[in-house]
Amino acid sequence: MTGENYSVQIKEEGDNQLLIFSGQLTINYIQNIKDAIGAEIDFSRDIEVKLDNPGNLDITFLQLLESIRSTLKLKQRKFSASASLSEELLSLISNSGFSELVNCNPVNK
Repeated sequence: MTGENYSVQIKEEGDNQLLIFSGQLTINYIQNIKDAIGAEIDFSRDIEVKLDNPGNLDITFLQLLESIRSTLKLKQRKFSASASLSEELLSLISNSGFSELVNCNPVNK
């Protein structure tokens, strides 16, 4: 699903589901993003999340990822999330207490 300012892709990879997010992952679009994955996400499978060059993200998006991770934990499934982010977004994740949620690598912008 692609909105004007964000993109959500869901791919099947063997026994796993891959969720790829890009664009503006912020409160302005979080309900649309949540709706885009709501019917498609399969909590009976392991889920891998990739943040593909997001223009921006905020705490609401991180809370969505935490919700997915918590649900998978209850179902005894695996969750992983990775991203290459600017120093600014890395700082946001760290300062908001979500540094263990997303495996991040800094990128130069």
